[in-house]
Amino acid sequence: MIRTVSDDHLNGDRTATSWVPPDVDTTRPSAARVYDAYLGGSHNFAVDREFVQQAKQLLPHVTDVARWNRTFLRQAVRYAAESEGIAQFLDVGCGLPVSGAVHEIAAQHLPNPRTVYADNEPVAVAQAEVVLDGDENAHVVHGDVRNPETILPAAEKLLDFDRPVCVLMVALLHFLPDADEPGALVARFRDALPPGSLIAISHATVDGVPEPVRTQTLEFIDSYKDTQNPGFVARDRAEFAELFTGLELVDPGITYTPEWRPDVPVTADQHPEKAVCWAAVGRK
Repeated sequence: MIRTVSDDHLNGDRTATSWVPPDVDTTRPSAARVYDAYLGGSHNFAVDREFVQQAKQLLPHVTDVARWNRTFLRQAVRYAAESEGIAQFLDVGCGLPVSGAVHEIAAQHLPNPRTVYADNEPVAVAQAEVVLDGDENAHVVHGDVRNPETILPAAEKLLDFDRPVCVLMVALLHFLPDADEPGALVARFRDALPPGSLIAISHATVDGVPEPVRTQTLEFIDSYKDTQNPGFVARDRAEFAELFTGLELVDPGITYTPEWRPDVPVTADQHPEKAVCWAAVGRK
């Protein structure tokens, strides 16, 4: 059974859930916990849910945006497993565990896939440890994409980097300002991978997004300045494409998240640009 985070940790009325790490900041929303709340999860605090309610006022369809990102993750994992035969996955910035996690999706298509999750959010790591307890083919690492060395050596304990790996960076890199050089960080992971590996990325954008959604999205992004993840930035198509330097884009190339290999074709009148996120998968 998955244990959940209690608001007792916030209000002090009762003893806090014992497994919650003591250094968790409960005074400001966390992107990982907020994302969990967008998806209807229970691993979040009252401060995160309050942020979500405010976010919905700025960007009313924000829960759809999160759901489309999650669908892209599922489609990317399925493509890697079914079309490329990749049985190893590294989910960087994995967030909190929700139904349909990477190792579960991969197991639907290949026997005994191996998955390493990595996040810098203590609650995400603690909860993933509970969920993955006893699973020899899945592991979680407390690491930060801004320092690949906190992730890659630990991932190599489970994953064989002599064989192709699918790296997932879903709804992650838009939390890195230009000063963090997200392109260089992606390149560090790319260089650690053998040929035939994949890197799947989704990223916030207002490129091609008409009003009023464009302005709503920018106001929504600006609201993150008071969270634990204040560096939120939207990037245009050219900036997104630069993240795939040295990689060959898998068909259909760069799309909005709902358009990346959907089960049912997405038409223009469904306005896929409302997803306000680019998506693509690159092959080394």
